[in-house]
Amino acid sequence: MPSLVPLSPEDSIRRQKEAFQTDFFDEPSDKKLNQQFESIPLGGNPVDVLKTARKYRYKPIKFSAETGAAALNTMVLFNRFQPYANGSGPIMLSSNTPLNGLFKLSTSDIMEDIRITGAFKIGTNLKDNEWLLNFQNLKSRIDWGLTYYRNVIGSGAVVKDNQGNVIASFPARLFTNLYQGNISYPFDEARSLRLTLGIRSDNLAVSSVDQISSKFENDRTLYAVSRLEYVYDNSLNNGVNIWDGLRYKAYMDWNRQVSKVRFANAPNTFNFGFDVRYYHPIYKNFIWAGRAAGDFSWGSQKLIYYLGGMDGWLMFGNNIKPGTTKERYFNTSNTPANDQSYAFQSLAVNMRGHIQNAANGNNAIVLNSEFRLPVLSTLFDKTVSNAFFRDFQLTQFIDLGTAWNGAYNKWKRPELIFNTPTRLPNGDLIPGPVTVRQKAGGVGPFLGGYGFGARSTLFGYFIKYDMGWPMNGFFKGSPVTYLSLGLDF
Repeated sequence: MPSLVPLSPEDSIRRQKEAFQTDFFDEPSDKKLNQQFESIPLGGNPVDVLKTARKYRYKPIKFSAETGAAALNTMVLFNRFQPYANGSGPIMLSSNTPLNGLFKLSTSDIMEDIRITGAFKIGTNLKDNEWLLNFQNLKSRIDWGLTYYRNVIGSGAVVKDNQGNVIASFPARLFTNLYQGNISYPFDEARSLRLTLGIRSDNLAVSSVDQISSKFENDRTLYAVSRLEYVYDNSLNNGVNIWDGLRYKAYMDWNRQVSKVRFANAPNTFNFGFDVRYYHPIYKNFIWAGRAAGDFSWGSQKLIYYLGGMDGWLMFGNNIKPGTTKERYFNTSNTPANDQSYAFQSLAVNMRGHIQNAANGNNAIVLNSEFRLPVLSTLFDKTVSNAFFRDFQLTQFIDLGTAWNGAYNKWKRPELIFNTPTRLPNGDLIPGPVTVRQKAGGVGPFLGGYGFGARSTLFGYFIKYDMGWPMNGFFKGSPVTYLSLGLDF
């Protein structure tokens, strides 16, 4: 029987090539090509291409739209410090209307080294408005930028006697212009040191409504403003209003009046503050969120902080509901101390269970505890496309806070001040004859409040609804209700 001889690899390849007939000429094999390349002389030492490589800048720089928005807004656009308004309220930072229209456009180059942002915000009264133009250079490790901010808001001018009592008031417009530069140095992905320097101009123009008001000249005040800030952010955003991790910042403000000082002994305003937030996961997207924040102001022109209320609170209507004498948003009975010279004002929030001005002073501390339960994403393993049901959350909160005048170590639990106004025949309200002071319910030196809330996304806005009770009993009395926009605390 004849033996079978196996084919060699070359014979097998040759027969495979001969099995098909094509219209193409035979091409040389890779082996022959390699032999041809190896036979080419190099003509000396090999050339290092990295030594001859160059870095080319792409010209011209190409920009594209990064973000654009036209929406309703309640948040502060840029500046949180308002000129002091002599204890009047409610306080709505940067505007006199609770809801404003915001138009914002941001553009950046292809490499995202240059970013330019412009924004315009107008109040629903069509009078208050804000303008913002921001340039940021993010090309190197050290980031820097320039900002121009303008705010026009309705205000008022008051005339006081020698004892500090208000004897007349007139409508006015406040024009604020801020020219600012910023620089930031990141130590790593989470930590950075930031410095901002600028010039702020506040121009109060009194409206001419009679012969007396027509004689008032514009009151223009110039400040040199600065802030040094250390920021740490090692948190992750796992969902709408759901974070995991720690983030905090500590900052120091120094404002110095460079125009003529007329209402204080010296031109300096100092403020130190911090804001620490920690988010701890409990089960899936169910988390506990805790926050501690404080501000301490000193100098000859202090900052005053009004404790109470909620950030982004939609305060529709008048402070006193028509037909009643009950104040809904701001406690006008708790007047600021007359022995202090205040230059600016701001809010100490969140302090639910109380309205604004439950306490005031140049120092403020706020502690917040909140359990956040996204119902569907925590209890069910299903994907929901509807934003309202997907982002629906239930919360339980406890808020503690205090505000006081004087040194940082003279803090104590605030007193609640009640006064039933008297309505005059012409409809105006004046303080009543009896004022009641009551020690507020709370823990230690802190005023307290607790309650429940719900929040979700509706028509593209994250809406929060909260009901808070003062910490003077177990669900005693009617709660204070809050409807607000915005994320986190």
